[in-house]
Amino acid sequence: MSPVSRGRKRKPMKSGRSRQSSRSPGYASPPGPPAEGDVDPAAYLDDVPPSADKAEVESILDRRMFTVAYQSTVIDGERFDWLNPADPDERALLIKGEHPEYHESLADPLFEGELDGHSPRLHLTMHEVIANQLWDDDPPEVWQAARRLRDQGMNRHDILHRLAAVLTKHMYPVLAKHEQFDTEAYRRALNELHRE
Repeated sequence: MSPVSRGRKRKPMKSGRSRQSSRSPGYASPPGPPAEGDVDPAAYLDDVPPSADKAEVESILDRRMFTVAYQSTVIDGERFDWLNPADPDERALLIKGEHPEYHESLADPLFEGELDGHSPRLHLTMHEVIANQLWDDDPPEVWQAARRLRDQGMNRHDILHRLAAVLTKHMYPVLAKHEQFDTEAYRRALNELHRE
């Protein structure tokens, strides 16, 4: 189910509000609103079983913090602090916050055009799908490709765009021709992405 179609579990927290949440042992929420890049690691590990070893926890944290690097954002001048990156709806807000160039057009319900050759809604939807795949490590080829690109020096946002371009290419037959999504072809394309 897409994050857009899920019902909101709770409203995102705006600046100045506080929320109580259960956190993994050993992690405490920092006081006050987060600074840019400040995150609560527990929010990225809520579903990790206590039996997970240190290496597995570090690997999951690396992947998920790459996926969603912040827990606060500003959208249309309104600040949202300590969003939960594990919640698909709040993750979508964090992704939207990373694209301020689209905020004005997205706020207009009648806008259906393109900006710089891209549909803002489609662009954010592809970002969300990639973020969900990375968060869940499904398929694992998405994270493997992201790590290869990162190791080659590409920045995070460009990596997400590159992954989204591969996904968009494989979604086209589904959307335009009503064909079934070819998961194996998608995985192969990810495996071939910037192999040296």
